[in-house]
Amino acid sequence: MKKEELNNSRQKAVGRRQDDSETCNPKPVTRNKRIVITFTVLIILLLVSILLSLSYGKNIYVVYKSFFTDDGFGLVLKKIRLPRTMVAFFVGGSLGICGVTLQSILRNPLADPYTLGISGGASLGVTISIMIGMQHYLGMYANPLMGFIGAMFSVFVVYMLSRRKFFNPNSMVLFGIVVSLVFSSFVFFLFSILDPDKMQVTLMWLMGDLSSLDVSLVYVYALMFLVPASILLFFGKELDILSLGSEKAQYLGVDPPKMYKILFLLTSILTGLCVSASGIIGFVGLIVPHVLRNIIGASHTPLLFASYLGGAFFLIMSDIFSRYLLYPVELPAGVVTGIFGGFILLVLLVRRS
Repeated sequence: MKKEELNNSRQKAVGRRQDDSETCNPKPVTRNKRIVITFTVLIILLLVSILLSLSYGKNIYVVYKSFFTDDGFGLVLKKIRLPRTMVAFFVGGSLGICGVTLQSILRNPLADPYTLGISGGASLGVTISIMIGMQHYLGMYANPLMGFIGAMFSVFVVYMLSRRKFFNPNSMVLFGIVVSLVFSSFVFFLFSILDPDKMQVTLMWLMGDLSSLDVSLVYVYALMFLVPASILLFFGKELDILSLGSEKAQYLGVDPPKMYKILFLLTSILTGLCVSASGIIGFVGLIVPHVLRNIIGASHTPLLFASYLGGAFFLIMSDIFSRYLLYPVELPAGVVTGIFGGFILLVLLVRRS
C-alpha cells in the first residue's frame, strides 16, 4: 500500500510540474504566434503597397495587360513605376536591416544607417560631381559613383579613427557624428559658390529622390543590393551574442573585434549603395526596427527579416504619398519619411515616458 501511495504521489507531482510548466511558460508560444502574425501582416501590406505603387489610378487588369505592351501606360509602367518601386523596395529593406545591425553593435537605440558619417561623405561626393560636371565624362554613372565613393571615404575615416579606440561603440558614434558634420560643412561651403540650377539638382538628391537613378541601372543595383543584404540577414545569432557584451561573446565563441569589422563593412557597403541610388532618406533605419522590436521582441533573426519587409513597405508607401499627395507637384521621398518617421518616433517616446 505504501509503495502504491508513493507511486501515486510521484505521478501527481510530475503532473503538477507539467501543468506548472505549461501555465508558467506561455511566452514562447505567444511570441512565436506573434512573429507569425507579424510576418503575415507585413507580407500582405508589402504586396498591397507594391500593387498600389504600380497601379495607382488604373485597375489591375490594365496593369496586367500593360506588362506585355510598350505603348501608353505600358511604357510608363516599365520605365517609371516598376523601376521606382524596385528602388524603394531594395533601399527601404536595406536601410531597415542596417538600422537593426548598427543599433545592436553600437548598443544605441537611436543609431541609424547614417550614424557613421555616411550621409555627409555621400553628400560631398555628389555635390563635387555636380559642381565639376562629371556627367559629361561618366554620364549616368557620375552621381551614383561619386556618392558611393564619398560614402566609403567617410566610412574609411571613421574606421581608422575607431581602430585606435578598439572599435568602442561610443567612440564610433562620436567619430561618425563629427565626420558627418565636417563633410556637411564642406557641402554648405560649396552651395555658397554653386550655380543655382546645379544647387537645385543637388538639393533634390540630398532630400531623397527615388527617381534620380537611371532606369538602366536599376536592375544592376538590384543585384548589388541583394549580395550584402542576403549576408546580413543571417547574422542574427551573432548579433544576439554580441548584445550580451564582449566578455560573454568571447566566452560563447564569438570574436567581437572581428565580428564588428565584418558587420561594419557590410552595413557600410549596403548604406553606401542606398545613398548612391536614392540620396539621403532618413528615419527608415531608425523607426522600423524600433516599432518591430516592440512587437516581436529583440531576437535578431526574426527582427532582421521583419525589418527588411517593414522598411520596404514604409518606403514604398512614403513614395506613393510623395508622388500623389500634392499632385502634380512631386515631393522628395526623404521629406515624407522624415515627416511620418518623426511623428512615429515622437509617439513612441511619449508612450515610453
